[in-house]
Amino acid sequence: MSYFWPGVAAIWGALAAGTASLVLYLRADRGRPHLIPLARSAYAAFATCIVAACGVLLALLLQHRFDVSYVNAYSARDLPLHFLISSFWGGQEGSFLLWCFWGAIIGLVVWRSAKEQEAPVMVVYLATFLGIVAILCRQSPFRVLPGAPPADGVGLNPLLQDPWMVIHPPVMFSGFASLSVPFAFAIAALWKKRWDGWVTRAIPWALFTFVTLGTAILMGGYWAYKTLGWGGYWGWDPVENTSLVPWLFTAALVHGMFLQRVKKRHRKVNLILACVSYVAILYGTFLTRSGVLADFSVHSFIDLGITGWLVGILLGFLVGSAALIGWRWRSIPSVQEEDPALLSRSVLFILGIAAFCALGFVILLGTSAPLLTRLTGNPSQVQASFYNQTTSPAAALLVLLAALVPFVSWKGDTAGSLARSARRSLLVGGAILVVAAIAGARDPLTLVLLFFAAFSADMNLRAVTRKARTGKFGGAGGYLAHVGVGIFLAGVAVSGVYAKSTRMTLPAGKPVRAGDSTLTFLRVVPGTATSKQAMEVRVESAGGRVGYLYPKMYVNSKTNQLMANPAIRNSPLFDFYVAPQSYDPGQAEQFGREVRLTKGTTTNIEGTGFTFREFNADRAAMLRGEKSMLVLTELTVTPPDGTKHDITARYVFHTDGQPADSPEVAIPGLSNAFLQVLAVSPTDGAVVLKMRGVSRDPAAEHQAATVESLSVDVTRKPLISLVWGGFYVMMAGALLALVKRSREARRAVAALEAEPGPRIPAGSTAPGTAPAVGPAVPVHLRSPL
Repeated sequence: MSYFWPGVAAIWGALAAGTASLVLYLRADRGRPHLIPLARSAYAAFATCIVAACGVLLALLLQHRFDVSYVNAYSARDLPLHFLISSFWGGQEGSFLLWCFWGAIIGLVVWRSAKEQEAPVMVVYLATFLGIVAILCRQSPFRVLPGAPPADGVGLNPLLQDPWMVIHPPVMFSGFASLSVPFAFAIAALWKKRWDGWVTRAIPWALFTFVTLGTAILMGGYWAYKTLGWGGYWGWDPVENTSLVPWLFTAALVHGMFLQRVKKRHRKVNLILACVSYVAILYGTFLTRSGVLADFSVHSFIDLGITGWLVGILLGFLVGSAALIGWRWRSIPSVQEEDPALLSRSVLFILGIAAFCALGFVILLGTSAPLLTRLTGNPSQVQASFYNQTTSPAAALLVLLAALVPFVSWKGDTAGSLARSARRSLLVGGAILVVAAIAGARDPLTLVLLFFAAFSADMNLRAVTRKARTGKFGGAGGYLAHVGVGIFLAGVAVSGVYAKSTRMTLPAGKPVRAGDSTLTFLRVVPGTATSKQAMEVRVESAGGRVGYLYPKMYVNSKTNQLMANPAIRNSPLFDFYVAPQSYDPGQAEQFGREVRLTKGTTTNIEGTGFTFREFNADRAAMLRGEKSMLVLTELTVTPPDGTKHDITARYVFHTDGQPADSPEVAIPGLSNAFLQVLAVSPTDGAVVLKMRGVSRDPAAEHQAATVESLSVDVTRKPLISLVWGGFYVMMAGALLALVKRSREARRAVAALEAEPGPRIPAGSTAPGTAPAVGPAVPVHLRSPL
């Protein structure tokens, strides 16, 4: 097997430089601090090699180097530039390389911010990526195809040819890469017994992971909503869950870190959460890339022979983390103090962390069902109802806890004082219930979730307002995120339970009622070089407002798949969602009968036998990249007189979407009888023929005229805008918290550097002293996150 060696050299160079940097950092930690500059140089070489490998692959894609296997598999000449770039991460090897790219870039920031913890942190951080780089050495994206290069590539998966899929993977993999940072700090803390200092440095990275993974989840949900056509945005697909679970554990970690910084407690919980969050990423990677989920998810990858590597990496970090925590367990200090009051912020934080973890583990259990049931010999997955029933109580608890946090102190409050503080928000929640009941909401669980969501959103909005009035809006990130949670949950509850869907057929030019709207299918809009074929549908609302929707339905020229994308009419109160299901072009009155034959079979029509012998296709035209291909269908006709006649029917297939050419052929031995090829299927060796004049009874060959029509699913999605808006607000709050915690981390580093006395080399501990705990950073007790 041959390779494109510049790319291969870059990946192997990254493995060598990364390994050298790890070893140098390890030796520096063991008493040779003078090796730190050399370790940094080796890391810079590692990052340079990763960036170079990415540059080489991107250049090959842009140059249409179809002799390279990866380029041929995921790109094509007709892809526009943005989709050509996104084919970089269209396959396993490219997405692994993207993961390493973000890891290399983030590492350059980590070594500068880790300061005295640099050596142990960078040892662990490098270890989290060297396994992936080793996989890329084993399964290289730079393999070259044998023989002459193809004229064109297979192309990007049609479902991924969407603008959201151009930005979704880079955002998601930046979150995957950044989660290595809290893990590295936690393992370094266990290694060096620095129980508190690591939290100040790691919490900005945990918040960065929370923001990036959360944004990626939002993008993926919206992509599914506007592309797949089933009317939803989250189907509990196993691959979707593998990004949701680490996000939930990261949310628990963020809250736990804040609790540790304020109360100097729960160190063990945070160390465990940092490890579990990272291991969840590795476990999700194993599930999606080992082929375990190939039969259960449209998003999963096939097994490329790297399953053993993935299992080894997963077990290495899982067992290593667990062993280190067990070894240091008794050394981790615990603060003995009075148990906090039930209505205190500490208890609410602990309950919230527990709820996040419960959600994560339940979803992880459901996602693992195909793997677990494989042991019984009958692999299967759980239904969406399992997730809905198990996650709803935890979601309700989380939003209730978020509602109480702003008006509860760390020392605790009485139920009476909390009730007085919550009076206005309780009225807001009650008013929302009244409005929902008037609008027709009757489902008890939905009404409970709506009340909690409104109550929580108003409680936290008041806290945000209070912060803004006192000039401390920068400390309101947590409250603002909780406002988003309330809005988001309200949108999920209403849009999920009260969506109304109807399937209908729209004859061309004939208005059809759909609820209080009227739909009219007008015409087919032909595809162009920059747009796909679409169906023009006129929509008139009850108030007389007229608009036009263009759901797409076309045949992908590369895969010959029928693709369908919905059209959405957005409004603040509801989305009008039209998903095409099938299109009937209609036909004039015809005479003839259709027959399907597979290779080597014979059918008899009123004494005349038709035997399909074989295909003869001009495959060389395909290799030359021509847009038309001639297929010759060889048949033997045996009329009633017993004579045999060999005939050849022509069928010209056009890859640019034009109708096929298939002239009629006279049937020997019969007068005024003809046949033509309607369709060929080389994959299963079948041909569809149309016969005319073979039957003695003309009525047997009569086909009545049909009307052109479009079949669609029409769905009314109430308040789904709250789902997207709530998530935006949540991410804005997390971003605000990220900015604040990053500033605090920089101040902590500056304070440490300003301390008088001898400097302690990076990664070491002063002789004869206990390991450092880390600087304490003052916080406002009433400012979560």
